[in-house]
Amino acid sequence: MLKPLDTSHWSQQDILKEASMQSAALARLGVWKRLAYSLVAIGFIVGMWGMNASLTPALVAGVICLVLGGFASVVLTVGTSRGKKNVEAMLESAGIDVDELLKLRKKEDAGRVGQEEQ
Repeated sequence: MLKPLDTSHWSQQDILKEASMQSAALARLGVWKRLAYSLVAIGFIVGMWGMNASLTPALVAGVICLVLGGFASVVLTVGTSRGKKNVEAMLESAGIDVDELLKLRKKEDAGRVGQEEQ
């Protein structure tokens, strides 16, 4: 069984580094989540095609893709949402106001859009 990691003596820099690494991992999981959504769409299309063309192998393949993609989508969605909450909790424990950080990011993004239009 895994032993819990003792983070009680971590510095603010250690917490920020771990939050950064987890954010990068969540971004990679987001790619896999989009792929799982695509598998759902492909499964639906292939299944509909198999049903309309009376092709049993295509129908079976479509249903399999749909079920696997749906299951993967649910697992990845739950995992990434919990991971985001974990990163927010880590940042708050490091003394960073997450809401203020998000406000600053929105202002920077709005500034970039304004500069691109000029």
